Amino acid sequence: MTLRDGERRNAAEQLELPLDQQPATPFAGKVLRTAAAAPTPPRIPAGDQRLIRLLGLGALIAALVTIGGALTIDPVDEPTRALAVAGALALTVTLGLTGLLLLRSFQGHPGVWRVRRRRCVRRGLFAGALIGGYLALRIIGLGGPTGLLIGVALVVVAEAAISRSEIDSV
Repeated sequence: MTLRDGERRNAAEQLELPLDQQPATPFAGKVLRTAAAAPTPPRIPAGDQRLIRLLGLGALIAALVTIGGALTIDPVDEPTRALAVAGALALTVTLGLTGLLLLRSFQGHPGVWRVRRRRCVRRGLFAGALIGGYLALRIIGLGGPTGLLIGVALVVVAEAAISRSEIDSV
């Protein structure tokens, strides 16, 4: 049977059944053509799910402390309390970014499980220390945009060196 452009085969024609043996009910037989379905992402292990949830909860609590402190403290009059808020902000960034990076790593690299947690925690700590340290330096009157750029460059170089040296690096 030849089809013209735009014509489609019905279920019986797809099976190449004779016209007198067409199925009476809607076709429930073998599928000849299947659409390519995207593979489902791998399931995150229960321990890592718990860790991601705890990191998210910790980041939420630290964010509330940071917001509350930032709204009530004047950094000029109370630099010690402002440094505590900078530490809370660093904790917020560390916990939140670590959870997000861990969640993203399960989506991006299925099957690579060995160094995942360590790398995500390290990158979250680097980012939190960079932001918290820069904010603390600004509160006490030191640092500037140039210092921040130098810090970012040092963190990038350190992360690249550590990642390259790991066994099973991805």
